[in-house]
Amino acid sequence: MKTKLPNFLIVGAAKSGTTSLYHYLNQHPEVYMSPIKEPRFITAQFVKYPLRLKKEKCVIEDFEEYKKLFKHVKNEKAIGEASVDNLYYYEESIKFIKKYLRDVKVIIILRNPIESAFSNYQMLVRNRGEHLSFEDALNAEDERKKLHMIYGCGWHYKSLGFYYKQVKAYLENFSQVKVYLYDDLKNNTLGLIKDMYEFLEVDASYEPDLSYKYNVGGIPKNKFIYNILFVKPKLLKGFIEKVSKIFLLEEKIYKLAEDLKARYLTKQQMKPETRDYLKNLYREDILKLQDLIKRDLSHWLR
Repeated sequence: MKTKLPNFLIVGAAKSGTTSLYHYLNQHPEVYMSPIKEPRFITAQFVKYPLRLKKEKCVIEDFEEYKKLFKHVKNEKAIGEASVDNLYYYEESIKFIKKYLRDVKVIIILRNPIESAFSNYQMLVRNRGEHLSFEDALNAEDERKKLHMIYGCGWHYKSLGFYYKQVKAYLENFSQVKVYLYDDLKNNTLGLIKDMYEFLEVDASYEPDLSYKYNVGGIPKNKFIYNILFVKPKLLKGFIEKVSKIFLLEEKIYKLAEDLKARYLTKQQMKPETRDYLKNLYREDILKLQDLIKRDLSHWLR
């Protein structure tokens, strides 16, 4: 029997709620999501990812391996995955999406690039991938780009947020593209999800469990405890995975882990002068973007 491949993709943007979307969609009986949220297969065709990610099975390079992610598809109408690097690397990504998946449906969700950059920074701080202040990290971005095998696009705090060209390219190259805002996900989660179900042509009356927020941002209140519990918990992780298969659904275990993680995180505040700098940096791009997607984004610049 021929393996089915994705007929839709969540292509980004990073730190815009894609993890939550992945889990909400995954609950729907007519939707099949790749067991690896971000296989990065498309970008792996042209981006040289660090060996560490490949060993951890966070990057799927081979098409046969990619197809195996969907071997358990049954009668689901919508089949998808959520590799957010695809939006940032739009120029090459689009070529390879068309090569392997043809004219798939595309979902894009965008967050205020100022907030997204800061959230991305906090994620890397808590995962011990960032040791500079936010301001120093912004200044170091151009130099870090030259060291791409050490600092991947996750450290491109400023560059990731120039959405206009990224979104425009997808709108021009695919026949069915839906653009959402992170603001909608926060303020009307169920409405957004139901609209997404309609876009994917699955039963829109289905109501997922929206009680959990996934991949919550922040930095550790206590780095030592957080590192023990979440950054290097290999033995604990292996034990939890075995127990979850016996006693609980995997999704419930994931929710419990996310809830526990959130308890150990606290929100940082961006310096006002840094926020003003980023507002000026993104202003022109945001104004062009709002005309493109026909949504008022003036609140991003307040």
